[in-house]
Amino acid sequence: MAAKDAMQLLSQYALLQGRLVRTFLNLYQPKDRETFRDVPSGTLSMDGTTWTHQRHGAGVTFVDPSDVKVNAHVGMAECPEGVDGGRLFEYLESIGVAVVVYGGQTYDVEKRNMDRMLDEMVQGGLLRAVTTRGRFAHRIFELAQLQGDRDDGDSPPDS
Repeated sequence: MAAKDAMQLLSQYALLQGRLVRTFLNLYQPKDRETFRDVPSGTLSMDGTTWTHQRHGAGVTFVDPSDVKVNAHVGMAECPEGVDGGRLFEYLESIGVAVVVYGGQTYDVEKRNMDRMLDEMVQGGLLRAVTTRGRFAHRIFELAQLQGDRDDGDSPPDS
């Protein structure tokens, strides 16, 4: 199986997660923005696709009809595009990607490898580490420059 471009997939994932999280937050407007206890599990629609969502611990797992999985957890309201090795691993596994390439190095899609690759991306300046606030402090990463458009109007204007 051919290796896929890790940066492209990471950007794709972060954008998708951010859009799902913002849709979820706008739809339900939870008062509890850490564990979402006031939001029932259910469905939401985005771009004509119905996603199921299941609240868990400090986050929400979204699954589309083709079993694409986006597990937004700790800090999702604070950093909607935030990623970590576990989130990326689950997403890549759900879309059938087994090997990614970044910086000329190939990585089998396993959680420990995704953690290592994200650390390399931080060292390369593509990601920045963020520690979430609240009672579930967690180290996650944000893309230094998000590829593509975001729905919240926070994207810098094109030059």
